Amino acid sequence: MSMQGTEDIAKEVTTVLEYADDNILKKIPEKFLLTLEKVAEKSNKEIEIDMNKELTEQEISEESKDLIALIYYSYIANEEEKIKLLEKWNENEKKYNLELEKKYSINEIFKKNQNNTQLIKQTKITKIKQLLYSFFGKFFKKNN
Repeated sequence: MSMQGTEDIAKEVTTVLEYADDNILKKIPEKFLLTLEKVAEKSNKEIEIDMNKELTEQEISEESKDLIALIYYSYIANEEEKIKLLEKWNENEKKYNLELEKKYSINEIFKKNQNNTQLIKQTKITKIKQLLYSFFGKFFKKNN
């Protein structure tokens, strides 16, 4: 996920909204749109929208897609759509939390630490063996 500046996100969102139907835009508060446009003016980013692609396929940041989804949820979606969106967001949040739990679980960290400890021990043993072979090799060569 990229971390973009607020100005670029606002520019991407306002550019996408330029393609929206007037009936949809009427549902979004004018003050919100004006504020978004004012912030977007500070961006130098060039944005191109490909009308042959879905929104999820557009070359805009994830943050912009998230903001568009939030605008849709807050101002455009009907109650049934809001319920479906909330369910999907909750499902995604659960998946994300499970990934975090797995990644940062004590067992996983301990397993990685245990693997590292075994690798260090094996490396030390190998070095000791090499040192002993080297020492005894020299010792036996001197006595022959």
